[in-house]
Amino acid sequence: MSETTLYCNERLAITVEPREMRMSHWLYAPRVVDQRSGRLLLDLSDSLWDLIATADETASGIDLLLRKYPGDRPAVTLSISLEDGQLRIAGRQVDASVLASVLD
Repeated sequence: MSETTLYCNERLAITVEPREMRMSHWLYAPRVVDQRSGRLLLDLSDSLWDLIATADETASGIDLLLRKYPGDRPAVTLSISLEDGQLRIAGRQVDASVLASVLD
């Protein structure tokens, strides 16, 4: 059963569909939608990227802390800006169409 949480003054919807990878190992891959425009900003729902936490939430953006299952490498912080719809990793702009390859 999917879970949706609203952020950034209810403008950003982050949905996760919990998947059990192994016995008691759960993965929460995120899908992020700008509620105002209806634009899909990020869809990692079919990936092995797990949403560990959110941070630095403001009215204009949020940071997502992601880790690739099984968690044998460092987590990555992905910044989402609602002002321009851009995604950034370590300050570097990343196009959503190539995000999966950049993360891997």
